[in-house]
Amino acid sequence: MLVAIALLAFEWIGSGVPHQIRAYANDFVAPVLRVLEQPIRAVQAGLERIAGVSDIYLENETLRDENDRLRQWREAAMQLSRENERLRGMLKVPGREVPPAATTRVIGVGGGAFERSVLIGAGSSDDVKRGSPVVDETGVVGRVIQVGRWTSRVLLLTDINSRVPVRLERTGDLAIAEGQNESLLRLRFLPQGVQVKVGDRLLTSGHGGAFPPDLPVARVVDVVDDFILLEPLGLLGKLDYVRVMAYQPVPEEVIQPEAPAGGEE
Repeated sequence: MLVAIALLAFEWIGSGVPHQIRAYANDFVAPVLRVLEQPIRAVQAGLERIAGVSDIYLENETLRDENDRLRQWREAAMQLSRENERLRGMLKVPGREVPPAATTRVIGVGGGAFERSVLIGAGSSDDVKRGSPVVDETGVVGRVIQVGRWTSRVLLLTDINSRVPVRLERTGDLAIAEGQNESLLRLRFLPQGVQVKVGDRLLTSGHGGAFPPDLPVARVVDVVDDFILLEPLGLLGKLDYVRVMAYQPVPEEVIQPEAPAGGEE
């Protein structure tokens, strides 16, 4: 350090010091200056690294925000895709010759302590009428029982007051699918001697005039003697979009087979 100070002093004195002496002094002090320069360079490099880390952090924050926005857009796109698939699915439900009065969303569930129903966002302003069949992309959901200006209530297949005339797809035999206020339906009034198998599908028969024929209703899931349980094909537990069919019930008494299996309870 003293040598460096001396060299600076020589530089300051200028022409008062011989050039040769100044040259010798420079040669002598240079290694010392190089040693002293190393920590200074290290500090500068550290500051540059800190600045670089700060830039990387800010860049990462920007990328993270962009990823969050892209993720939100992706989720929104997937949701729209799922909704589009459900809407397309409803176009594939049999009975397409019956035009839809409205395709709408379910906006509420339940109408009472013992009623299995949903509220939909379409009413008389959308040409929805009392008694109109309601389906989703996989099958029958129920029928309209109340109509307001902008909303309607749909009685689901599982309600105890729901009865749908059906036919066994495999054999063509007629019966009634009854709601039990539970997740499963019961098959009633099936002619004696008909062999029902687990997996058999039930379609609307068109009898009684409440539903057009050949709409998917349910699948047999349990057979114990004459006690037959059905699982609805419509996604009643997670309804989103539904289609109200522009089909007016025919004022006709429901046709029941003459010899019900198991009799009435």
